[in-house]
This record gives sequence, C-alpha cells and structure tokens, in this order.
Amino acid sequence: MARDTRRNFLKTAAAGAAAGLTAAASGSAEVVLPTKFTAPDKPYMDTYLEGILNITDSIRRESVPSILAAMEKAWESHRKGRKIYSHMLVGHFAMFAGSPDRPGQPNVLPQRVDRDTRADFAVMREGDFLLTNGTEAGVAEARKKGVYVVGVTNNYIRFSKTPPDFLRNTESPAIEDISDLVIDSHVPYDNGLILAPQDPYLKIIPSSGISQFLVYWACTASLATLIGTRGKDNGEAAVRTYLDTAYERFRMIGTDRPKLDEIGAVWTDLMLTRKARLFVYGAPQEVKPYLGCRNVFENEACFVASGTVMAQPYTVNQEKLRAGDILLIGGLTSDHPLEIDAALHARRVGAYSTAFCPFSTEGDSSGVRLFKYADAAFNTYSDEREGLLSVPGFDRKICPLTGLTGNFVHWMLTAAWTEHMSRRGAFPMFRQGGHEAGSPEHKAVVEKIWMERGY
Repeated sequence: MARDTRRNFLKTAAAGAAAGLTAAASGSAEVVLPTKFTAPDKPYMDTYLEGILNITDSIRRESVPSILAAMEKAWESHRKGRKIYSHMLVGHFAMFAGSPDRPGQPNVLPQRVDRDTRADFAVMREGDFLLTNGTEAGVAEARKKGVYVVGVTNNYIRFSKTPPDFLRNTESPAIEDISDLVIDSHVPYDNGLILAPQDPYLKIIPSSGISQFLVYWACTASLATLIGTRGKDNGEAAVRTYLDTAYERFRMIGTDRPKLDEIGAVWTDLMLTRKARLFVYGAPQEVKPYLGCRNVFENEACFVASGTVMAQPYTVNQEKLRAGDILLIGGLTSDHPLEIDAALHARRVGAYSTAFCPFSTEGDSSGVRLFKYADAAFNTYSDEREGLLSVPGFDRKICPLTGLTGNFVHWMLTAAWTEHMSRRGAFPMFRQGGHEAGSPEHKAVVEKIWMERGY
C-alpha cells in the first residue's frame, strides 16, 4: 500500500473506542513503545477467552435482575401505548449488531439504522421508554420530559468504575447521571482484555461489542416474552437460556484454539514474508454506511479501538486485493452469495481467504456454503436460521447468537496472530480510542510506525 493511501486511511479511520491508557502515560506527551519482546504469562487467546467468559458469567450472575426490572418498565410503556426506543449505538459493533434486518430480530427494542438520534429525541414524550448506552444531551432532556431511561454501562462513556482522569472529556455526564436505572454490562472501563508488553499504554482486543449485545439480546428476550404473554411472564427463563447458551458457545469456540493458533501463524508468515495486507468483509446490512462499511464485522474489525490498525474494509478496497493478501470474511449465515463471491474473488487473485460463519443451517450443511470456499474457516457454532429462543406470540425464533459468536472468533484469531507477530519481533499496531486521555500522543506514534512497516 502506498504511503499516501496509508495516511488517508489512518486519518479517516477515527477510532470509535479504545482500551486503557495507564495512569503514567495519561499525563505524558511522550509515548515510547518497547522494542524488546516479552513473553506473555499465558497465551493471548487464553486471556481473551477467560475475559469474555467472565463478562458473560458476570452478566448472568449479577445483571439479570436489572435487565428484568428494566423490561418491566418497557412493557409498562408498551401496554399504555407509549413508544419504545433503543439507542444501543455507541461502539462499532453496536452500531450495526441490532439492525432491523437481522434474522432473529423481533424489533421490540427497535434500533436505528444510523446514529442520528436527534429525530427520536425531538418526538419523545412522557411515558416513553429509552434503552441507551450513550449520554448525549438529548438523553437528559428526554428524561426531563418524563421518558424512562435505562442506561447500559460501556467503556466509551464514564460510569462508576471509570477512573477520574481516564477520559479526555472529564465534563461529560456519567451513565448513572442520565439514567433512571442502570444495567451493568461488566465491560472493563478500558475495554481491551489483553495487556501486551509491547504497548503498555492500552489494553488490546476489545470486549465492548460482546458485552453490549449480550445485554441487548437479553433485554429483547425479556420484553418479547412480556409482550407475548401480556405481562404474565417476565422472561427470566428466556434471558437465562440466552446467556447460558452464549457462555457455552464461547466455550465451544475456545476448543478450536489449536486451529486458531495455526492460522494465526499462517497470517504472520504471509505478512512478514509477502507483505500481506488484511482486508475484512461481510455482506451489507440495512444500515447507514459508516466510512463505507455496512456490515457489523467489517465495521468492528477496521475501526474499533483496541483493534488492529492494519485491518481495512474490503467493501471500499475490493479492487486492491492481490496475491498474498489476506481476506477475512465474517458471515451471520452460512450461505450468503456476496460472501461466497468474495471468497471466490480471493481465490482468483491468489489471496488467502479466512472465514468465520455457522457451518450449517439448523444442522444442514449441504449445498453451497461459505466455509467450503475459504482457505481456512471457523465454525461460529450458531446455526439457528433465525434466533435462539421460541417465545409466545412470535412466529419465529428470536435473539440470534451469530453476531456475538462471530465477533468472538474474530478477536480470538486476532489474539493468536498478535502473539505470533510479537514472538517474531513484529508486534502489530493497535489503536487507542479518541475519548481516552493520552490518545492523540499515542496515535501519532502508532501512525508513524504503521506507515513505515504496514502492520
């Protein structure tokens, strides 16, 4: 990639969130990254697996009562004919994860297809209900009008666990300040789950997307049950089934660590011997594009903080894919024709394709399937045609897991690749969120290194 292209990409790829800057670095204008390799105490994949399992388990052990209480309030608004809004939009995964066209999305907590929430705030009235993970000015105004506001903790926004000087904007309200009730997503305030010695200023590999949408789909399970049973069942069993199943699916993916490690090594060889570039693709969703992306996996991989600077969206770079490059394809289903076309294009030009998707649909893996056309593929173990749960009053199963399990595979693979790169003295650059103290100084160093090396 030409230097000017790299520079333009970095300028446009504004980080949407990030992991933790250490207290020492947050007050310093100088960022110096170590060059000597230090072996981690445990494999990065293991650390990430344990972190996501801990978040999932904490939600199911500690946050279910607040999820149920929140959805009782949403049901009350629905029963009285008032309107329900969902603004779970902060974060690159969250931006697209609950789009209305998702299989298994019943839209009882209707997500916007863009991030322009002003139109919603303009018409909100007393008695309405809002689920949000943001604290923009409209939230406080809506609450003053009598809208019941439920906030979900996330690392982008100050909450009770955020250190006083961690964020750049110390004047912004905390999620507790604008909420009638708060659901703890158990996301770490600094997002990333791995502290790599090669970049002590932040934690890498994010947890924000998974934590936010474990809560969102659990809320959906409860509210849909309340609506379907006319308030007779608060959906606790459905909520716990969803969270328990997510936990088990993450564990199942964890058993693929040897293969993830193997492909992480293949990626490293391609990058260090053939100067491979990493492109990411997923079929477009019915959402407003973000920097050219209309897919949850592409958006998350290419722009999220605590993620690698190296990943680029295939959607706007398709013509640049060449022999020796890597194309990572994420599928919410196993047989989307556009994703299969991308794998075939990679084969034609000699790029190395890696896919993650369910390997079947309700147990049927016959016919044309994405994993059959990729050079390497990982099963997301979520083969439901729609969602996971059968709920009274809904003719299709609701609450999918494919987005969460797919995101988890992606970050587990990134963890494996990062460790292989590090062991060969080529630690890849990661981005720190612009909302964190010290991020401009960190970005300047990361940009310089990445433009010189390409990773």
